[in-house]
Amino acid sequence: MPERMARSRWAKAFADLGSEPRLQIVEILMGGPVHCQEALDGLGLSQPAVSYHLAKLERAGVLRKERNGTRNCYRIERTLECVLKTCRKEDGTWTTL
Repeated sequence: MPERMARSRWAKAFADLGSEPRLQIVEILMGGPVHCQEALDGLGLSQPAVSYHLAKLERAGVLRKERNGTRNCYRIERTLECVLKTCRKEDGTWTTL
């Protein structure tokens, strides 16, 4: 049963990464933890849209939210970060499938 649960969590994480805005957020977070406002900068998305995508990634287990005073700080879960680094080249471009 634990194997099935682990498989289900990975499937959920990969499914929720299947969105360009969410991949853009992940790209930003691959540089290290950021506050929500920092994730907004450069995305061209509204604050509610970024919050929606961050929450979806958090529920999927892709991100972890930490409270820093009155602001939320987000970071990629370590296990998934290793997988994502395998999918990206050193120059920051994604490998092709």
